[in-house]
Amino acid sequence: MNIKKENNQEYIAAIYIRLSKEDGDKEESESIVNQRKIIKAYAKENKYKIYDEYVDDGYTGTNFNRPAFKRMINDMENKKINMVITKSLSRLGRDYIETGRYIETIFPENEIRYIAILDDVDTFLDKNCDTVAFKNIMNDYYAKETSKNIKKTKNRKKLEGFYYTSYAPFGYKKVSKSGNLEIDEVQAEIVRKIFDLFINGYGTYQIARILTDNKVQTPGLQMKMTSVVNNITNTTDKWNHNSIRRILENQIYIGNCVQNKTKKISYKSKKMISLSEEEYTITKNHHEPIISEEKWDIVQKMLKIHKNSKIRETDVIFKGLLYCTHCNNKLSIRTKVNHNKSGDTTRRYILCGTAAKKNSNKVCFKRYINYETFEEKAISKITQTLELYINSKAFKDEDALKKILETQSNKGSIITKIDKLEKDLENVNKKITTLYNDKLNGLIEAQDYSLFSDNLVNERHRIEEALYETRNELAIFQEDADSNRIKSDMQKVIKEILKSKEYTKEIINQIVNRIEIDKDNHAVIYFNFYELNCIGGKLDVKQASGL
Repeated sequence: MNIKKENNQEYIAAIYIRLSKEDGDKEESESIVNQRKIIKAYAKENKYKIYDEYVDDGYTGTNFNRPAFKRMINDMENKKINMVITKSLSRLGRDYIETGRYIETIFPENEIRYIAILDDVDTFLDKNCDTVAFKNIMNDYYAKETSKNIKKTKNRKKLEGFYYTSYAPFGYKKVSKSGNLEIDEVQAEIVRKIFDLFINGYGTYQIARILTDNKVQTPGLQMKMTSVVNNITNTTDKWNHNSIRRILENQIYIGNCVQNKTKKISYKSKKMISLSEEEYTITKNHHEPIISEEKWDIVQKMLKIHKNSKIRETDVIFKGLLYCTHCNNKLSIRTKVNHNKSGDTTRRYILCGTAAKKNSNKVCFKRYINYETFEEKAISKITQTLELYINSKAFKDEDALKKILETQSNKGSIITKIDKLEKDLENVNKKITTLYNDKLNGLIEAQDYSLFSDNLVNERHRIEEALYETRNELAIFQEDADSNRIKSDMQKVIKEILKSKEYTKEIINQIVNRIEIDKDNHAVIYFNFYELNCIGGKLDVKQASGL
């Protein structure tokens, strides 16, 4: 494509239209119909040929993860278009950094002429687009302020008792847009049964099994939740012990409405973080209760006792830090008691819960690791790492440390892991293709094809999920490279730890971020501080096999 001379260039244009109520769009001025009308009239007047129309209705401008926009970029990369027209800059995006990157880098590299009609932006007539950066910043600021105002309004309404919920909690039904709740007697009877069974001594696992055996539909199916109905699996109709516990702990059943448990980390991101209980918004006596406060208090005391007496995991210092390298799920620490004449002996072992589940959508590798042996070796490795850090002159020299952080941290092992997962994914896709060709050529029976194909597809899903998580891990690693440094007060703590050689769960959580263990029982320790990761990062998975 050559767009140097407008008169000699035939432009094939993409019409891009976006509308989102979240970023404050006014329906009467920014409607899909209105945008389409303005752009088509402009294209007709200037004799630009329209290739296709790309509409993202209901998508925020603060990120570019939009289906129609992605389709347009794909057509751009395939040279199907050489022009993009929007009504205004804000329709393209409200994130000034990303919007600027598309206008100043991505579009020019792909020989795309970009026009924002109302903002008088035309990258052919004005190669520098001096005013674009300023206008993008204003659009970003507008989105940020709108987000703040929406949040303030929602918080005020929550304090007034407005209950924001897509679905009413199990046991209730919504009777108004403001979130007023009314008891659903059929579901409420199940809630009462769950509380009564627990008070009568049944555990959460047992209650889940009783409800499943009695063919009681799960909350997701009874409430016809879209995410459940559209993704039916072999476990959808089975009650889960976690669902039982959530019901037993939910204040909604004594008439209290609890909100603000989570919040977005930024107006540009959909990622949520949990808030502390002090930040919750609790509206008491918001609606009619299903459970009496007396029964609620009894259940809460019983839950606390059960939690405190559950010693199989709570007294181990690495609880919550062990992860499977392959499925990225947390590893379980189980306890087995052997009854002997000389007395009972307790043995703990580590296993992958994903592999242990009989009914699971994921496939993983079974393994059994003696926890006591693992803990001893892991603590030895942590002690060795701390000693190397304290005794190393390199970590006292800022210039030397900077070079180490850039070259020897666990970033390398994460990249290696991504490379391996990408190769694994490529191999699985090749196997699926080969299997399909064998079926077409009559080399394999349909029944055998279905069996092998299901296993390969499950394996592909596992790898894709692990690859997604690992890429996110690398992105977070790169973003935080300068923030997670050992401060002087932490150096004192490390010296005290080495002096006493005592490791509590609290100390371990201060130092260790996570530990990944693979199917061959090799482990990698990821520390909370990059200096320690530099030392630990020198050990690849094979070198860490002693763990």
